Amino acid sequence: MSITTTPTQVKPAQVVPGRADESHARRRLMPTQFSYYLLWIGAMVVIVGPLIPIAIASVWSTPLYEDGGSFTLDNYARLFADASWWRAVRNSLLFAIMTTAGAVVGGTTVAVLVTRTNLPFRRLIGALILIPVALPGLVLILGWSTFWAPFGYGSTWIEIHTPFSIPFDLYSLFGMALVCTSVTAPIVYFFIRGVLTSLDSSLEEAARSSGAKPIRALISVTVPLLRPALLNSAVLVFALALEVLGLGLILGSSAGIEVIGTYLYSNWVEKVPADQGLVSAGALTLLTVVTVLLLVRNKLAGDARRFTTIGGKPKSSMTLDLGKARWVWSAGLLVIFAFGLIAPVIAVLLSAFTTTLSPYINPMTVLTTDNFEQIFSNDLYVESIVNSLLIATVGAAVTTVVIAVLSLVAHRSDFRFRSSLQPGMLWPRAVPGIVTGMAFFWSFAILDPSGGLRATLWAMGLAFAVRNVALAYSAFYPALAAIGEDIERAARTSGATWWRASCGIVLRLARPAMAVSFVLLFVAMLNEYDPAVFLVTPDTPVMGLTMLQLSLTGVGGGVAAFGVIQMVLTFVVLGLGRLMFGVRTRV
Repeated sequence: MSITTTPTQVKPAQVVPGRADESHARRRLMPTQFSYYLLWIGAMVVIVGPLIPIAIASVWSTPLYEDGGSFTLDNYARLFADASWWRAVRNSLLFAIMTTAGAVVGGTTVAVLVTRTNLPFRRLIGALILIPVALPGLVLILGWSTFWAPFGYGSTWIEIHTPFSIPFDLYSLFGMALVCTSVTAPIVYFFIRGVLTSLDSSLEEAARSSGAKPIRALISVTVPLLRPALLNSAVLVFALALEVLGLGLILGSSAGIEVIGTYLYSNWVEKVPADQGLVSAGALTLLTVVTVLLLVRNKLAGDARRFTTIGGKPKSSMTLDLGKARWVWSAGLLVIFAFGLIAPVIAVLLSAFTTTLSPYINPMTVLTTDNFEQIFSNDLYVESIVNSLLIATVGAAVTTVVIAVLSLVAHRSDFRFRSSLQPGMLWPRAVPGIVTGMAFFWSFAILDPSGGLRATLWAMGLAFAVRNVALAYSAFYPALAAIGEDIERAARTSGATWWRASCGIVLRLARPAMAVSFVLLFVAMLNEYDPAVFLVTPDTPVMGLTMLQLSLTGVGGGVAAFGVIQMVLTFVVLGLGRLMFGVRTRV
């Protein structure tokens, strides 16, 4: 089909200075530019704006919702003079270092073995490492606690039936780091595998032709090219470990180990009255540290063009022959996954469906559904499930549409400030969840001191949406980048406005990516709990926080039942996404 460009057809879409149609084109251009500014201002207000009240609250003598008060640095003075704060900082740093080292080494090793070697059962191993991506984080923590705690089912069974014992204490920084490593290693795996599958193998072949052995070529040539991906994943894992809350409350509190997240939590929730100024100062300090880490990462990575290896058509990656050692590697990885992922999930299932989980009792003789009946007979628990489903459904749908529109403005428009939208949409993921919750708490307190605005599901949903906006953008933008601009230009040439061409053509072509964004957001918002610590009210319980609070009370069977419900809902949504839209939980 050809497009005939007669003067009559082209004229409405042309903007040529000095022509008679200039005023008409300008009338059409101004509303479009005005809409750009409205979207940009709205995005910045929602994403960046809530952080400003934290900065104010940290240097104000009274809570922001009270009259009076004055500028003061007393909150920071008390924070930095508190020995508990520095113990929490020390513990968080040690915990983050151990977690980052374990995740980087483990995730990189699995990525290299799966993508560049003849490892047996590569597909199975690649699928097993993704289990934590689909599981709610609290479920995995609960499973580790149930199975591998000093008096857990698995550790006790091993001591009874074998001459060995578990060589670590789960209620320690090292034990906590093991659990966090199992959750964060898939992040490193994603980053590294994505780079390895796109690298040109010509450099490895050159090293091989110069006499280097396969492993030497892999280590000396390919691994250095992974530096940007290693830095990205390491900084992200380190930042996530610094902000950890649920893990510190469930495992750390039992051993008296306080980290930054639990320090802020205890001074806000458990202290009466809450020391809101101190917590605001600590939250802003944590946010500053994360920001500095990102800046250091950019400095260390340097010019990304130094790591470019593909020019023209790349060659396919070489497969490294591990020889007989491939079976040892495969068996070792399967044992690790059975230890750190499969066993904890089985422990949650057994605990949920039994009256007592003990290695001295056959689980088949104590099967029950009482734990689930207790959940569904409790109005608070049922309400938290319903609230989470509402927030996840409506929030994921609205956020997906908003991110799609913002992405169009950021990458397909001539808007002056479009370059600020991309980092703006990625930034919230770098902000600790507890900081996000506190930011919106103070924002709602300023906008509505009576608390009516905060006591709504809309407030909770907004905080959850901002917290996970980077997930939607990361899923949508690659598909947007793959859609050529020629179709839009043809539509504009035929007289369509920018909005009509973008929404009527580009978004229709990107609907599969929007479906992926929706599913990822739904799962994330369904299981979110960190921001809810500061926003929850008696009228707005949510599933993730309710489960965390149950875990702290020690109600084992009930917590496990709640965890199974979370797992079922998560896998149902992922399954429906795969069935209806072809959505997969992989990069």
